[in-house]
Amino acid sequence: MTVLESLLSVNIYPVPVNVIERICVDRTLTSSSTYTKELGASQAFRLAYADILKWLHDAPSIVEQEVGINNAISIQKDMLDEANGIYAEYDDPKFSGKIIGFIGENWNG
Repeated sequence: MTVLESLLSVNIYPVPVNVIERICVDRTLTSSSTYTKELGASQAFRLAYADILKWLHDAPSIVEQEVGINNAISIQKDMLDEANGIYAEYDDPKFSGKIIGFIGENWNG
């Protein structure tokens, strides 16, 4: 499996290949490289994964003749939360949310 194929498999929602290719370039990944466990744990790949989640969060629903392809609102929120968690982990400028965790004895998530 290639990096491109692994990023396409993030969700069943159709992400255009050119979007993933751009994300790979932005994150200094080669989309045709072989995906490995080590590569999947790398900062560049995890940030690319977060970029895909952010793109999926922002993607519109596709509906035609009462048949639709979308990500439910609750799923979209989960995607954004996961992306922001990865962005926060690497102090990425795309981080756009709050840090979730314990504040004293209270959980703010």
